[in-house]
Amino acid sequence: MSKPKINAETWVGLYAKLSDYILEYSSLDPVCTIDENGTEVYTEEKQDQFLDIVDTVETIMHTYLIKEQDWWVIMYVMNAHLMI
Repeated sequence: MSKPKINAETWVGLYAKLSDYILEYSSLDPVCTIDENGTEVYTEEKQDQFLDIVDTVETIMHTYLIKEQDWWVIMYVMNAHLMI
């Protein structure tokens, strides 16, 4: 079974949305704070958790999808191998 290919912009949007949802859903503590500019941002602890979640989500996504650039890298490597 071939994996669907998605472009990089969609890839980033998907892992960001899924990771944010997981963080929000699993957190008992406040996820965001207001910085000195008045902008809502993740707390330092939640930012670290978000990045850990992103790593896991991307690993899962790689199981079922191909990021468009990855597909081109694969084709380049295959073509380079054939030329040897």
